[in-house]
Amino acid sequence: MIRPAGFFTELSPGWGLPMDGSIKDAVRPSGEPDESDIVSYLMNGTGLWSEMSAGPDVLDPDGPLLPGIGSLYTDGEWIWRGDLSHYVSTHHVALPPTFLTRIRDLNYSPPTVPDSRLTEIATEDLGMDLG
Repeated sequence: MIRPAGFFTELSPGWGLPMDGSIKDAVRPSGEPDESDIVSYLMNGTGLWSEMSAGPDVLDPDGPLLPGIGSLYTDGEWIWRGDLSHYVSTHHVALPPTFLTRIRDLNYSPPTVPDSRLTEIATEDLGMDLG
C-alpha cells in the first residue's frame, strides 16, 4: 500500500486515501532546516496524475490560485498532492517523520518510479480503471 503524505481534510480531492487531519494542525512557525531541499524533492517526484485544476490556498484564501492542486506525485513508496510543496514552503506544514527520513536518506533526490509501479499504485491503491 502506498503511503500518503499531506492529504488533509480541507484539501480536495483526497483520492480516497487516509486523511492526515486538519492542515491547520500541521502548520508551524518555521520549517525544517533543510526545507528548501525537502520542497525540491516534493516538486521532483514522479508524476502519477496531472490535473489542470487550480484552487485557493486553504490557509490564505486571498492569496494566488495554486495550479495543479489535484495532481499526484510519488517516489514509489509515498504519494502526495501537487500543492504539498507550496504548503511546506509557505506555511511550513509538517510532514510525517518517516517520510522526512526517506527524503533525507535519498539525499533529496526522488527515485525514478517505473511504469509498472505507477500502474500498480493507480489501479491497486487508488482504484483507477486504466482500461
